Amino acid sequence: MQLQPTFPWRSERVELFVLEPAHVSDAYVGWLADPQVNRYLESRFQQHDRASTVSYVEQMLLSPQVLMLGIRSLELGRHVGNIKIGPIDRQHGLGEIGIMIGDRAAWERGVASDAIAVLARIAFAQLGLRKLTAGCYRSNAASARAFCKAGFHHEATRPRHMLLDGHPEDLILLARHDESTQSQKGAPP
Repeated sequence: MQLQPTFPWRSERVELFVLEPAHVSDAYVGWLADPQVNRYLESRFQQHDRASTVSYVEQMLLSPQVLMLGIRSLELGRHVGNIKIGPIDRQHGLGEIGIMIGDRAAWERGVASDAIAVLARIAFAQLGLRKLTAGCYRSNAASARAFCKAGFHHEATRPRHMLLDGHPEDLILLARHDESTQSQKGAPP
């Protein structure tokens, strides 16, 4: 998806940028192979190398239903992870967020919550979406905290929905609505 920033895509901690194949570094490929980084990622079920990762980034760039961005930590001065909205459902004004903070030096520094909040601004102000959703494993408390700090709320739980290390685990569903559309709510039919 081609999108140009109409305001700075940044906070006090992060700057988001359109992720391109040139951003695929050895460090990025290494994140995908790191068991601590990929523990809760669905990409953990596949092997990744530079070529497959470049191909994935190229596919995301071409998709009109996805906006994939890199996350640069302003404190660390480098690319530390990625965040995306996709799929985007324009008919219903919906988008699903996925995030990976791959550089462990950026963990527990507010990078994830800031990146989520900046992406929400982009989704509502530039993409015209009305609701964002995300999901995380119940044991991934850090992810749930980051989304809640960025204005998301717990919407539902799917009991024993995912498998983690061969054991069933709840999937926590989170959501955030565009506050500017809240006043437009009508009474139910």
